[in-house]
Amino acid sequence: MTDTPNSARDPREIEWPLEHSLSKPITVGQDTMQVFVLREPTGEDVVKFGLLEGLSADQFFPLVSALTALAPSVIKKAPASDIIRLGTILSRFFAWAALPPAPSTTVSE
Repeated sequence: MTDTPNSARDPREIEWPLEHSLSKPITVGQDTMQVFVLREPTGEDVVKFGLLEGLSADQFFPLVSALTALAPSVIKKAPASDIIRLGTILSRFFAWAALPPAPSTTVSE
């Protein structure tokens, strides 16, 4: 699933791997990147990065680095709006994951 700048994201509906399109390409060595591809976070990631209480700014670059297999210095080249958007998506994902399941809307007899 490709993320677009104006798409509304429901964190319960994220398809992994998450393709996060950049608003402007970034140059990494001889390559040009237009998208970050993030793998689904694991339980190990949650514990390693201290995500049981949400995602903080200090956790963002190390986590995204682990999920994309890119160096933090590469991720930091992305435009600010892309970093904020990706941070919002990930923060909502972890916040929704912490909520109890929604009650069923089906009627049982």
